Amino acid sequence: MIMHHYFFIILWAICLPCVAIELPDMGISANSVLSQAEEQKLGKTFIRQLRRQMEIIDDAQINNYINALGHRLASYSNNPAQPFRFFVIKEPSINAFAVPGGFIGVHSGLILTTRSESELASVLAHEIAHVTQRHIARSIEASQRLSAPALAALIIAGIIAGAAGAPQVGEAALVAMMASQVQMQINFTRTHEKEADRVGMQILANAGFEPRDMPNFFDRLQASTRYYEGGVPDFLRTHPVTTDRIAEAHDRAEKYPHRFITDSPLYHLMRAQLVVLTTNNKPKLLKKLKKMFNAGHYRDERAIRYAIANISLATRQTDNVQTQIDWLFKNDSDRIIYRLLKAHLAWLKNNDAKAMQIYEQALQIYPGDQILSLDYAEKLLQNDLGEKAQAVLLKIPSTSNPNYYRLLARAYQLTGTLAKAHLALAENHYLMGETRQAVEQLKLARKKIKQDFYLASRIDARYNELQVELLEEQKASQPKKSESDDN
Repeated sequence: MIMHHYFFIILWAICLPCVAIELPDMGISANSVLSQAEEQKLGKTFIRQLRRQMEIIDDAQINNYINALGHRLASYSNNPAQPFRFFVIKEPSINAFAVPGGFIGVHSGLILTTRSESELASVLAHEIAHVTQRHIARSIEASQRLSAPALAALIIAGIIAGAAGAPQVGEAALVAMMASQVQMQINFTRTHEKEADRVGMQILANAGFEPRDMPNFFDRLQASTRYYEGGVPDFLRTHPVTTDRIAEAHDRAEKYPHRFITDSPLYHLMRAQLVVLTTNNKPKLLKKLKKMFNAGHYRDERAIRYAIANISLATRQTDNVQTQIDWLFKNDSDRIIYRLLKAHLAWLKNNDAKAMQIYEQALQIYPGDQILSLDYAEKLLQNDLGEKAQAVLLKIPSTSNPNYYRLLARAYQLTGTLAKAHLALAENHYLMGETRQAVEQLKLARKKIKQDFYLASRIDARYNELQVELLEEQKASQPKKSESDDN
């Protein structure tokens, strides 16, 4: 369920066995609810807890693309200093949402449903507008007394309910409890939607995309509702799109000059990457892609060749992969993802020396690149080359990717640096929303310290930080004691 419909989520969550919430005071201004620092804390807590419920795609290629596109759009907003983080959830449903602190999630199903980069950009611009216009902070008034873990848990409960196809549960609970305030809040969120359409379209146009693709995308989703169970995609449930609202968006878009927009190659390449990552039956997909390629049924030749090469390697079918790689290098620019194909092919053919040479040459051209470094480190660790993998990983700039810490922990284990291995595992568990396990790893790390005062101080400081967060989480999971309990 979308964050700006957060009020519905909160009241739905009253029905959960471990949560009790007071009814909202509707008269609080947005700026008095959450500070920027509090929003950031809530957003980060939300991401960690979400990982326990849904699969966030940590593929560095996908993350780089969606964040580059999102930040390009955000730079044209009315608050370019607002920090944003964009992420993709492995979920076939068509949805997107914004979370306090500028965290914007997009379901893989939505990306694969778009037909142009402008359509995808229109969804991101809409969500960016909700953040910069402070819609989320205004809608959070009902829960101002809750801690970050409690708020994050409620948001996730709503998202899970929406993904399960039952967002009406929240609305039913709200109607039963607060009939007089329901209409006020519905009108409030409809106003938010219209404002996000207007501001988002301006962002879209200023960033060089086609504004008409925003109402066009909504039109197409609305027209295809007969194909969805329940009659409507999640995105239209959580972003109520009326005929009047679409008409208004079309009228607004016509005020902008027409543009012939060419999709960036990365848009098609990353959609191809998503198809490969989210498909369970890869042999079946490979047959389908080859059939489409032979029939000429594709929009971007680079993308379908890349997908065929990628999924062929995933299914350990090396025939014709080199042909695809050669075509990509000849007909497109030098891309890191094409170098990865070359390296993967060499590994698969047991030519480790050639694979390592490809990675090393690529890292000389793109030093510290996360995509290359994580991929290379994983291959090195598969061959128990811990010291080499450690050197590669430590050159990567700071990251919030839990896979980084998982790989770093393995590298430290192979080199016998056990305290650091436990410390890295603690960060992995923490980012995965497993705070208790993170604290346990820090305890183990402290036991391994002998004479390294600096490392011991780092571990102790981190332990104290996470202990505070763990206590907050435990408190948030306990039922609120009512006055009647005392009588």
